Amino acid sequence: MLHDAGLGRTTDVGEYTGQTAYNPFTGQGYNPLLRKSNYSGFVENLHLRDEGGRVHIETVPLVTDLVQSIHDTGANVVLQLDFKEKDAVAPTYYALKSMTNAAGVPANEWCIYKTQAVWWKTPEDFEAEAWVQDAFANNISLTLLPVYQPADSWSWDIAASVKAFQRTNYSISSEFEKKSQGGPLQEGQDAVLDGRAEGNVSFDTFGCFFAIGDLVQPISTAFYDTANFSLPADERVNGSVFQYSENHAPVLLDIFAGNATSDGRDHRSDFDWILQQGNTWVIADTADLWHARLQAEGKRNLTRMLADGKSLPEPGRGWYV
Repeated sequence: MLHDAGLGRTTDVGEYTGQTAYNPFTGQGYNPLLRKSNYSGFVENLHLRDEGGRVHIETVPLVTDLVQSIHDTGANVVLQLDFKEKDAVAPTYYALKSMTNAAGVPANEWCIYKTQAVWWKTPEDFEAEAWVQDAFANNISLTLLPVYQPADSWSWDIAASVKAFQRTNYSISSEFEKKSQGGPLQEGQDAVLDGRAEGNVSFDTFGCFFAIGDLVQPISTAFYDTANFSLPADERVNGSVFQYSENHAPVLLDIFAGNATSDGRDHRSDFDWILQQGNTWVIADTADLWHARLQAEGKRNLTRMLADGKSLPEPGRGWYV
């Protein structure tokens, strides 16, 4: 369960192997590919590193470890599995098939299968998979959340895809990485809204990635050293934010926009713009940063998730080595 293609930014692989630790501000240091690394005897021994560079006590978990932890703690949550490779989906389903939460609900019913829409463009494609048929045969209620990318807009009919999945009983929402008003994927969002107006659909919501930027504070030599990368005076440059680029120095988000936008900009770093597009939820990578920011603004209320409903211990306490 890791985010990047390489191990450098999210683990202590450099320190563990006695090599130069990877630095996302320079793109230099030891950053071996996850797909070419053995979990047993290597990746399983690495410690997680947060977005500020701090090393956690926790080691790299398997998805079964996370699910077992949810069971053991009695937590009543859903787990969103953001799949980056199609080949990982079926093995995950079978690995979780015998697992439950503390209440006995099958893990495959509260683990959200967030997959790239291009893998299964229609419900017929999805339902043809052996693991999906196995779920149906065992009365397991799957939860699917397809993610549509800009390149999908000019490759196949995403509006038809959205409308078809809205008629299934296992699709719960949709994600569109639309970067500008009227740009690629607009037709997908319009299809969702059409379903909302028509009614009698399995979902009428959509969300996107909130690209707030990767340059988090505080940055000091105690964590990531910015080395020869000069931090900008402001998090934003001409409205754009900096994003880490694997094995390269950070670059502005707009540089990646290309022809996936109608105006050369990627507006997903503007939360007001995201709301204006009709998104009802977002995802974001910098969890520690947003916890601190929302807490400072008095908007981080997690007491409803606590067993006693009274107090919340500092989440970061005891996390770091």
